[in-house]
Amino acid sequence: MHSIVLIIGSALGVAALVGCAREVDEAGAGRAETHLVPNVVARVGGRPIGAAELESRMQSEEIGADAALEQLIDEELLAQEAERLGFTVSGEGQRAVERIMVRAMLRDMETENTPESISDQELREDYARYEDKFRIPERRRSWHILVKGHGEEARSLAESILRELRKAKNPREVFERYANGGSEDLDLEVSAEDLPAVSEAAALEKPYKDAIFAVESEGPLKEVVETSYGWHAIVVAEIMPAEQRTLAEVEEQSRERLSQAKRLAALVRTVQALKAEGLVEYDDEGVERLLSMGGLPERSD
Repeated sequence: MHSIVLIIGSALGVAALVGCAREVDEAGAGRAETHLVPNVVARVGGRPIGAAELESRMQSEEIGADAALEQLIDEELLAQEAERLGFTVSGEGQRAVERIMVRAMLRDMETENTPESISDQELREDYARYEDKFRIPERRRSWHILVKGHGEEARSLAESILRELRKAKNPREVFERYANGGSEDLDLEVSAEDLPAVSEAAALEKPYKDAIFAVESEGPLKEVVETSYGWHAIVVAEIMPAEQRTLAEVEEQSRERLSQAKRLAALVRTVQALKAEGLVEYDDEGVERLLSMGGLPERSD
């Protein structure tokens, strides 16, 4: 007999494992029969799901009737399976009986599909399948001094700043000066900014991105660049070549991802198998009352 008192939310595909409040006996073992439920929509192993419960789920999750009913059915199937496997609740927290039992069952599934359980062969096959995703593209880090404006005066000032950068022994000193406000004599707004390393796939304005990836070496560009912000005097601070992460480097994250996928697959199989046993019955009158809510899952007779 398993026992657990921890109340934790979990997720199974579209089904958020958020159990319903139930009454239990004073000893706290098992689940007592629920009160009469009005407007029954479906029954899972004899336990009714009512329109009020369904509507509450629709509102809390902001989903349609069909998705809400699928969630409630999946949760109840898992809760009943957990109870069948011997998971019980002790101590306080009776309002979350189903959540506790399901979480206990999930914990057992997790122990069977740990990152350590992934074989070396599975790791090699996964690495070969997703090798391209483990490639880090070339990235470039840059900083720039921006003259806000698009007229000739703005361009002329940006070109003057760029000449300063190209002549300076330490271009960063020029950057710091403009970052601290520049000269009071300037009629145009000027700012200085460091940018993080980006790849060619980055969401950066095309003229700026094209300019920093067009050069072959680090340092100030030869020409100013215009974007929607104004004119930029740009310095390529670092060129970070492309690299391929090795299997050893990605092993830990691959083991975690593969084990999570196995746990999810096991849960999906459990729910599908329980549904195949015919534990779910729909109430025709209840279904008719809720058709206006966006439809319900198709029933297999």
